[in-house]
Amino acid sequence: MHCMGFLRDMVRTLRVTRKPEAKVYRGTLRIVVLGFLLLGSLGFTFQIVSSSFQMVRVAPVSRDVATIVLAALAAIVLGVVLYLRRRAAF
Repeated sequence: MHCMGFLRDMVRTLRVTRKPEAKVYRGTLRIVVLGFLLLGSLGFTFQIVSSSFQMVRVAPVSRDVATIVLAALAAIVLGVVLYLRRRAAF
């Protein structure tokens, strides 16, 4: 029963959709490529840092310290995002 309803919804959605204009497609493609590059470079950086820590024996960081550092970083990023959004609103 649920499969037929799902298939009907899919067919209805495909009938309504339109091919995007070239400008919109290029903009979307640009954003996706930038996202891939950002995530790929971030992962590569983490991999390099991780492998350098494996070469040099560093004392393990306690879970409490790691949690505090991550919470502080999250608060800083959130503060910057909110500041930029407020600044853009004016």
